[in-house]
Amino acid sequence: MVRIDIRFVATGVAFGLFGMAFGIWMGITQEVQYAHLHAHINLVGWVAMILFGLTYRAYPAMGRSALSRLHYWTALIGAVLFLPGIYMAAFEGVIIFAVIGSLLTLASMALFFTNILTHAKKPD
Repeated sequence: MVRIDIRFVATGVAFGLFGMAFGIWMGITQEVQYAHLHAHINLVGWVAMILFGLTYRAYPAMGRSALSRLHYWTALIGAVLFLPGIYMAAFEGVIIFAVIGSLLTLASMALFFTNILTHAKKPD
């Protein structure tokens, strides 16, 4: 079984690579109207995923819980819908993906908080 901390960190690095490449593309092409999307890719994809992974590494009891796997999939699906949804909302007027993705992203944070309250104090 893949450890959840490694899964979160690897996912975060993938988002980080994409976010950085996207930022470089924005700089080269001067397409700065995508700055808010670039920021969200880096914050929701790179920073949040890495922080989740490092927290699960620091508190292994949290990472062993079934809640951690639900958290991972909720966070990933939320990001995958939310990030393109930002583009679609801003440039095509379609908000459904941004709405669903942002709600899943919020739900993933609530799951993370629940996991902290439930498992972080347990001895390893």
